[in-house]
Amino acid sequence: MIPVMTREDIHDATETFARYGVPSDRIFDEIMRARYLDYVLFLNPTNQQYGISIEDLYNNMKETADKLGMYEGDADTYVRVYTLALRVDPMVFAPDISPLGDEMKALVAYGEERAAESGKTVLFSGAESYLPYAARLWDHLSDKRLAFVVKSPVWKKRLQLLFPRCRFLLTGELAEDEVRYDYIFHWGESGEEEKQLLPLLSEEGQMNWVVPYESFTRSSGPMEGVRNDILQSGRLSGYYDLAVGEREYAFLGFEKKADLVFIGNMGFTDGKCSFKNQMKISDSSFKEADEWNYDVYAYNAVPALQAILAGNILQMEHPLGEEFQSVEKEILPAGRHVILTPSALTDSEIRTEELRAAVWDEEKEGVLLKGGDLALALYKGEIHFFPVSEGEEYVAGEGVFGLRSSGFYSPWYLKLFLDGPVGRLFLETMRNGEDYAFTLSRLLRIPLPVSDREKMDEISRTARESVSRLAEAEKGWRLVKRSSVGMMMGHPAL
Repeated sequence: MIPVMTREDIHDATETFARYGVPSDRIFDEIMRARYLDYVLFLNPTNQQYGISIEDLYNNMKETADKLGMYEGDADTYVRVYTLALRVDPMVFAPDISPLGDEMKALVAYGEERAAESGKTVLFSGAESYLPYAARLWDHLSDKRLAFVVKSPVWKKRLQLLFPRCRFLLTGELAEDEVRYDYIFHWGESGEEEKQLLPLLSEEGQMNWVVPYESFTRSSGPMEGVRNDILQSGRLSGYYDLAVGEREYAFLGFEKKADLVFIGNMGFTDGKCSFKNQMKISDSSFKEADEWNYDVYAYNAVPALQAILAGNILQMEHPLGEEFQSVEKEILPAGRHVILTPSALTDSEIRTEELRAAVWDEEKEGVLLKGGDLALALYKGEIHFFPVSEGEEYVAGEGVFGLRSSGFYSPWYLKLFLDGPVGRLFLETMRNGEDYAFTLSRLLRIPLPVSDREKMDEISRTARESVSRLAEAEKGWRLVKRSSVGMMMGHPAL
């Protein structure tokens, strides 16, 4: 079994390799060599039975020098290098590989679980997006005929050396692949692979795709043909909206023959993928609708929203994104900044005691929220909105976002709508258990009431004054609680 390596394990292994004459920038090459030699040498039944000598191993190492460079140490030391290289997780030492976030780990682990329950042939596509997990897949699915799809010829060669019992394909080679897979997991970014994957699924096979929502639902482009193929296949069993980091994805499930298509939110609970179905629709009805806008299904699953939209009280043709845009990152100067944290945002104020001061020694990228912006954050399972006052500036902390009006619609108007009963109905369609499958892209698609400037000004003034009174009342209540507890404890001055 390949170990899960801690930072201490990685540090110790790096130092040990160095003692054996392998600098840090050569470790990955030696791991590739060791795994390749282990596979090739022990294909020989005699070696399997009797093992190999130190000299045989050393001589075979020399034969790989044209591909992987020459190890300069002696034969006895190379045995130690070889043994250590087989014991570590190879991807920990791979070049230009970033650690996986918890959400991506959960997604690939879900694919691993499904693959373990499937038949013998398994394909993982878009593997470069989750390479740190490759060794675990190879290890845990060793009883499968495992294949990976990568875009880079360099990584195809590297991975073939590391995992010689697996098959590795480039995207352009999928069309010639004759294997039919019992399970396919696909992380897609470009739209090139999806059209090739459906024909590769065996008759009894299952498949999961994770594809960017925006590109998947675009009205034209390569995904248009892919969507048509999905409808014709009759194998779509699930269509879920998913947030990974700050980006929105579509998570698709495919089965042998799907009579029903389940539609809902997908998220992560306790480090694992979780699903909340919002509605189900027959395969024939889904095919007849030919509708890929996820919001249409989410809103129609709520009778009150269905009535509002059917009565043209609100129109999806006038989304929030028509009047507001997300505040994007920019390069901010060095110096003192005030960081707006999620805990500082409440429904009635931005609590100054929860703001955080920071002094930057150099310029950094960040989101600068200014007067007139609407700050928002998901905190402790709830979404809070509050306008930034004129003359104030905050750098958005992690988990804080901003919306900026592109016309005369005010942040107070938007706050009042989203905090109100109708806005909350729309927000609740994003809920996944105790949390939200929240992305700004989905928020910006919520239908927004049409208003004129006069109505806008009146509503904004009323909202501002009412929230100000609420903030004062809450502040007074906090003071009363503090002083009262002080009196109870014998400290009236508190």
